[in-house]
Amino acid sequence: MLHSISSPPPSVAAIRAAPGRAAAAAALLLPLLLTACVATPPRPAGEPLAVELGPVIRLLEVRTSSERVRALIDDAGLAHVLVASPGDRTLRHVVVDAAGAIPLAEVVRSDVKPGSLDAAFDADGRLHVLAGTQHLVREPAGEWSETATPWAAAGLEAGTARFVAGGASGGPLLYAFDVRGKALGAPARWDLYGIGGYGGGIIWPWRTRGSRLAVVAEDGGRYDVWSVVDLDDNEDVADWSVVASPDGRVHVVYDAQRSVLALQSLARYACIEPAAADDDSRWREIAGRRVRSVAGTDMPVASGQPGVGPGAALGFNPATRELLLVRPHDGGRVLRDGAWGPEALLPLELAWDPQLAPRAAGGFDVVVIGSRSESPSGQEFPVFYLQFRDGGWSAPVEVGGARVDSFFGSVWDAVQIASDGEERVFVTWPVRGGIEGRWVRVRGE
Repeated sequence: MLHSISSPPPSVAAIRAAPGRAAAAAALLLPLLLTACVATPPRPAGEPLAVELGPVIRLLEVRTSSERVRALIDDAGLAHVLVASPGDRTLRHVVVDAAGAIPLAEVVRSDVKPGSLDAAFDADGRLHVLAGTQHLVREPAGEWSETATPWAAAGLEAGTARFVAGGASGGPLLYAFDVRGKALGAPARWDLYGIGGYGGGIIWPWRTRGSRLAVVAEDGGRYDVWSVVDLDDNEDVADWSVVASPDGRVHVVYDAQRSVLALQSLARYACIEPAAADDDSRWREIAGRRVRSVAGTDMPVASGQPGVGPGAALGFNPATRELLLVRPHDGGRVLRDGAWGPEALLPLELAWDPQLAPRAAGGFDVVVIGSRSESPSGQEFPVFYLQFRDGGWSAPVEVGGARVDSFFGSVWDAVQIASDGEERVFVTWPVRGGIEGRWVRVRGE
């Protein structure tokens, strides 16, 4: 078929994390109520795209609730989809070929319920999966095994763990993960919390060292070198997104965050230089590792929302050397030659959970979850494909509709995009009774 916030208020964060259709309905209404009070410029219509939509493929039969999904495409052009289902506590791996056939569908682990999920291929073509803080590897012969992680090797607990996308071809895997500031010797601070209302209340202080973001390269299981964002500052590193560029740099966008009766967030950007290019005097030894603090700088965002906020996406395109940040509902902002450009508004009023991938000729493939009011087919949670190129957005193309079986479930984290870097992308979304996906082909200019 051819188709031509400081961090948001606690209610917003709660809606983003809370499951269920009631939470989803509230998430639909709240941005409308907030934006109704603020004069915003009109949304652009977007340039139309020549898009070929492949047939919808049922990837998995399962009663859906709050699935976590990751998708990626290997050098042979096969789409690999990892699905962690909380209902039956099972992690599955499904492979889809270019014709839409499924040559492999396997159970990776049973009795797992990870709080996060990510996947990547290494230089040897082995598939790596981070299910929570558990690191699993699929050998070429098909066997799965568990292997080392930087946090386990240092005897530390980790929070959200991800692989860093991008980087040089044939380079090592890069890990990004939360770690407690106390374990790394971060400075302490006092947060203030309170409860109460008209006529009285209680305020109490809380001493904390918060959390930091660590980035570590795979080095054969030693994990000797750690880069820690804002280790010497006293705010949390929250709502972070990371991506690597072919020159070895790792780009980080995040919120410097603390609580003073209300959650306060400030958007920041940090660039982690390759270790070999760094000054040895900045290194210190912590937990038997060489650790350096990488300081961030404030970055421009919309005045009404000074934080990055949850659910943002970050990508780097080597062809144009553009770093793209996309925030839900707002739009895209590009960092090029050390300067952030203006925000390009999305051609959609509501756009949750942006996911993006770079295109070889320049620009980015993007998918978002929209609202029923903008769905041509009346989907409750339509899935839209868009392209960002030359500082602007294409017109959105509806490629699917997300829903789940469980009243207390959510569609977040199951809408994903994988790109071959050229013209083909694979998009996934949850539906009642399973997970679906389709190939999307976007003709080059």
